[in-house]
Amino acid sequence: MIPLSFAPKWLLASALTLFVSGAVATPAESLHHRVKLEGKGPRTVILESGLGDTLDVWKTVQPLIATNCARTLSYNRAGYLGSDNSNAPRDSETIVGELRDELKRQNIKPPYILVGHSLGGLYMQYFARNYPQEVAGLVLIDSSHWEQRLDMGNQANTPYNSRKAVTLFMPWIMRREISDSINAGKQVHTSPTAYSIPTIVLSSTRGPPGETPADRALAARLQDEIAADYPQANHIRVNDSGHYIQKEHPEVVVEAARKLAGCKP
Repeated sequence: MIPLSFAPKWLLASALTLFVSGAVATPAESLHHRVKLEGKGPRTVILESGLGDTLDVWKTVQPLIATNCARTLSYNRAGYLGSDNSNAPRDSETIVGELRDELKRQNIKPPYILVGHSLGGLYMQYFARNYPQEVAGLVLIDSSHWEQRLDMGNQANTPYNSRKAVTLFMPWIMRREISDSINAGKQVHTSPTAYSIPTIVLSSTRGPPGETPADRALAARLQDEIAADYPQANHIRVNDSGHYIQKEHPEVVVEAARKLAGCKP
């Protein structure tokens, strides 16, 4: 388990809140999220975080994408710090539905440029495939594959890169997203193909400490399969980058999002 002294502050705050509140859920029709908006423009760039991450993971790239370019929105999914809880499944269909409801509540109309990292990339794939009329572009940042089942020891989709046993202090929402990741992947794989959506797939070139050549080959193959499933995809392998490309090479993510938003370099 993670010792309390090493646990992220947001995790501890979330765990304490849930302990006190009993994780009472908000009905879907009145669910509210913690949202951060920056910039303005004819298109809106939606930033979807991975498992265990909050909107803070976009703090470097969001203002750079927004500047003289587009409106940008980052947010925390239901159950994460500052957002309402939900008893609904944590699968692609539900999470995308909640996001679209929030966009309507914020009066943010399409077209959208969807940017998804890790498990968030899986959710954005579902969005693009099922609502192509609302989507002008898709950026996948080391996205989860639709057959990439997550488990409690999976480090490639969490911020706990050096800790294997994220168990006792893992927030309930992460556990639910992990348990529903199989259905989330199935929902993506059975969705219509996004034939006409310009797509940029950004892939890492190294994994966590201890990664074997076989692990790296598998990760590369899964990213190739993701790119192949999007006819308009441009697959970019980001040199010397781990899973968090938006942190290690933010300029690559910024360039991809701005390009699909039709902004000047």
